[in-house]
Amino acid sequence: MSIAWSGIPQVTPKVAKEYGCGVIVDVREPNEVEEVHIVGSVNMPMSEMNKNADDKSAAWITKFGLKPEDGTSEKTPIFVTCKAGMRAQMMAELLASCDKTHVANIAGGMMEWEKTMPADTVKKG
Repeated sequence: MSIAWSGIPQVTPKVAKEYGCGVIVDVREPNEVEEVHIVGSVNMPMSEMNKNADDKSAAWITKFGLKPEDGTSEKTPIFVTCKAGMRAQMMAELLASCDKTHVANIAGGMMEWEKTMPADTVKKG
């Protein structure tokens, strides 16, 4: 499976799931994630992005588990999701500006994931 990592690619939920070595980052707020989320995803709330938007050192990203000692690097694929895709696009752009070079937006967000992916990939409430 090949993804052109220029700009911020839009990928389907299936591509994100099947890519294998990537991290799925959910930028929704904790109360949204409690209702439903992708199994194995990392929650990185948009409110935290807004607080740290000027920090281009990307040090704040490590508190969400995206750090080299955990096997992530600037080239680790990061697939970003939210409810429908808008917040994820903003976070993807921020991550890309922090030297994360393999960032993609999951097109349609959680709404699309729930419609198209197997039920065992989603955890509800």
